[in-house]
Amino acid sequence: MFTLRTVFVVIIAGIIGTILNSIAINIMAGADVMPLITSLGRNLIAIIVALLLIPAFARGGNVAAWAFALIALTVIPSLLAKFVFGAAAPWQFVLTVNFIYAFVATLIYAVSYRKH
Repeated sequence: MFTLRTVFVVIIAGIIGTILNSIAINIMAGADVMPLITSLGRNLIAIIVALLLIPAFARGGNVAAWAFALIALTVIPSLLAKFVFGAAAPWQFVLTVNFIYAFVATLIYAVSYRKH
């Protein structure tokens, strides 16, 4: 389940998901994109949360894995943003930009997983 390959794909998926999330925040709220993209904390959280993709796709069917991944990778970072890091943005905004991260990270992992 947790192999060097799957962990490497999760790292890439988390980082690329964070990049697209950062671009969305820039487009929607005008925030400076580079500090968001290069934030070590944001990338580490994105990678740690994306680790859930490994057991989700290893145990669940494709639809179940996708559903779990999209929900978990949207909700967990959103809860962290609001309750741990004090994000002042409305819930709808936080959930939307984190859904973008979730979708991109899951897509990258799913495409890689199919080739595995």
